[in-house]
Amino acid sequence: MTVNEELDVVYAEDAGDGIRVIYLNQPKKKNAISAPMMDLLSDLLTAADNDDAVRVVVLRGVGENFSSGGDLNQGDGSKPTPESARKTLRRYLRAVRTLRSIAKPVVAMVDGYAVGGAFALVLASDLVCASERAQFVPAFCQIGIIPEMAIMKYLPELVGAQRAKELLFIGGKIPAAQMKEWGLVNRLFAADSLEEETLAFARQVSSMPDASIQITKTLMNSLADENLNACLEAESTASPFCTTTTAYAKTMERFAK
Repeated sequence: MTVNEELDVVYAEDAGDGIRVIYLNQPKKKNAISAPMMDLLSDLLTAADNDDAVRVVVLRGVGENFSSGGDLNQGDGSKPTPESARKTLRRYLRAVRTLRSIAKPVVAMVDGYAVGGAFALVLASDLVCASERAQFVPAFCQIGIIPEMAIMKYLPELVGAQRAKELLFIGGKIPAAQMKEWGLVNRLFAADSLEEETLAFARQVSSMPDASIQITKTLMNSLADENLNACLEAESTASPFCTTTTAYAKTMERFAK
């Protein structure tokens, strides 16, 4: 697939057998995700869903990391306001809604780090393949904001409320092996074979009858996501408020140094 220069921070390529791979492409920033990147991700997911030739989507990062999370250096350098923070966050939340609402199954391929919002993208995906060296980091409270992108909905549902609160309150790195034990990772592979094995796994999914797979995903997500919009709308108010706090300002001062 020819890469449009305007889309190069997130781009898509077809891998054959009905598989479309979407790449987060900011390797110098460990694929830190910005609002424009989330716009492109949403658009590319929708395009894949509308393309009859696509049966499975693989979401991955370029290089040795899935993503280091939200890009804290995006913007024009001006001090964010609650209004501007809300407007930016809603672009991230749209990506979560799109992941959950498209009919085509999405396989997250995770190497290296999946931090903050990137961890949320993994949780919102349908299936997860990870390398043995992958680390998942739910970093939100530690920088002075609330957990975003529906992670407060999905993580407790997957690992239980008490464990989720500990992970979100304190943070830390969750090894891929632990994620698999908790049922948050479907397949665990060596780093040097992750791409090959993930595509083989995606081909297995792609070989299934497409209507039954897509309807099953849609029904399961519709049942699971009854309160998703309420969660995301609450985030779009609460998280911008957190950016006005003294604790958040001190965190940003540390990152600026």
